[in-house]
Amino acid sequence: MSTGSEVVSTIVKKWREHPPSSYCLKVDNFKQLEKFTTSSDDKYESRLFSSGGYNWKLIVYPKGNKRDNGKGFISMYVEIDSKSFISEPQCEVFAELIFFVYNKKENKYFTIQDVEVKRFNALKTMWGLRQVLSFDSFNNPENGYVFEEDQCEFGVDVVVPSPLTSWEILSFNKKLQKPKFSWTVKKFSQLKEHEYTSNKFSVGERNW
Repeated sequence: MSTGSEVVSTIVKKWREHPPSSYCLKVDNFKQLEKFTTSSDDKYESRLFSSGGYNWKLIVYPKGNKRDNGKGFISMYVEIDSKSFISEPQCEVFAELIFFVYNKKENKYFTIQDVEVKRFNALKTMWGLRQVLSFDSFNNPENGYVFEEDQCEFGVDVVVPSPLTSWEILSFNKKLQKPKFSWTVKKFSQLKEHEYTSNKFSVGERNW
């Protein structure tokens, strides 16, 4: 039974056959990537890619983002191009993020996401996950994430929801004429179907 004090995890992990649709980073030599990032704040930033009308970067910390409690894990983030907010500093971009790590052994992608939609703006341009996979699990060749002479593959889906274009306002503030509807059901005890539907009726200038 849930209580008001419980913290419910919003992190979802699963396998997927379909590759990422927004961006993919294939690494020929993971050990070289580790060495390269030693002189670049322990991270690798991809080239810009476009999704949802905005430009983004995939950021990978092969040894974990220590500043975000990611030590001992692969850390992955997405950063929106700050130029998106130059003309509109008050602009906000909402996006769903799904991170991918290819597994050669399973021939599938391990995916992980925080199901909460992330809000990007001029003050918060980067979101991600500090603990995608433990480094020991990822770096063990028997697990399939590192394969064929130290190759590996990372990816991300950045899904920007379309802006709201359709809505309606339903108000019952005014006093309705004949606000009640009665439906007489005969031989109720003999009914066998799972559900029954009444005839249409009108209340508040609407049909129900």
